[in-house]
Amino acid sequence: MRSSNPVFSTIERSDSYVVSEAASYRGIIVKTMFLFIIAAISGYYALTTATMETIGAMLIGAFIVALISIMIATRSVRLALPFSIVFAAAEGVILGFVTVIAEAFVPGAALTAIIATASIFTVMLFLYSSRTIRVTPRFRRVMISILLAILLFFILFGLLSIFGFTFPIVSYELAIGISVFLIIFGALMLTLDFDRAQMIVESGADKRYEWMVSVGLMVTIIWIYIEILRLIIILSAFNRR
Repeated sequence: MRSSNPVFSTIERSDSYVVSEAASYRGIIVKTMFLFIIAAISGYYALTTATMETIGAMLIGAFIVALISIMIATRSVRLALPFSIVFAAAEGVILGFVTVIAEAFVPGAALTAIIATASIFTVMLFLYSSRTIRVTPRFRRVMISILLAILLFFILFGLLSIFGFTFPIVSYELAIGISVFLIIFGALMLTLDFDRAQMIVESGADKRYEWMVSVGLMVTIIWIYIEILRLIIILSAFNRR
């Protein structure tokens, strides 16, 4: 039983749980909401205090802090609480600027993306809880394989870009298709994350693991939100051509 989300894969590899108080679904929900509130506050603060001279430094700093904090939060149950909060704050800065850029291209894009992301989350939770979608070992293997392929593609794309390789212009139709695929994949990743959260609760894991589960869900939800924003921008450009 392995998850496509690296956060939950880390939890999986833990040798044992030291339980003082057991994890619960309510605790996971509360902590996930708390992390998003922290991200929203952080993003608002960054947008209201940033200047043209500090935007670049803020984004680079936020990216580095987010990368380091998510690595620590997903590998240490003792440090999961503080570093989950640090990750949420750093990610909030990034999401704040990404959202503003999307709004500049398409007014109303942020609200649309938020509603769409919440709708996808709700639908996938219903499909999972009703067992309409069953998380089987084969399903997990397929999802992991696709995830590794996607990560490998982006790594190669980034390396080639660094060395000055130019890529042919992608058609709007292909760009839309890729974006839709990534959104669907993110939605399916949620079912694996729900399954992992269920395993944590039903196994009687320590309550501190709620932070690791919550930050894992946050990673997937942010994936979906950003991909929806990208799709909105692509569709807007397609309609204006």
